[in-house]
Amino acid sequence: MPTQHKDIKSQRVQIYFDCICGTICSISALIGIFFSTQQEGILNPANFTLGLIFSFGYLGISIFVIGLGIYTYYREKNFNPEAIPKKKLKAPMVG
Repeated sequence: MPTQHKDIKSQRVQIYFDCICGTICSISALIGIFFSTQQEGILNPANFTLGLIFSFGYLGISIFVIGLGIYTYYREKNFNPEAIPKKKLKAPMVG
C-alpha cells in the first residue's frame, strides 16, 4: 500500500511540474506576442488571433489543472474515513 501512495504522489508531482511549465510557457508566449505586435504590428490577423487564443487557452487550462490539484490535495488531506457524520439523514415522512 505505501508503494501505491508513493506512485500516486510521484505522478501528482509530475503533473504539477508539467502544468507549471505550461503556465510559464504560455505566459512567455503571450509576452512574446505582445512585444512583437508592439514592434512590428499585426501582419496577419488570422495568425495573431489564433496564437492569442491558443496561448490564453493553454494558460487557462494550466491554471485550472493546478487549482484542481491543490483543491483535491487539501480535500484528501482533511478527509477522515473514520469520522462520525455530524447529522444523520432521515427518510421523509410520506403520508
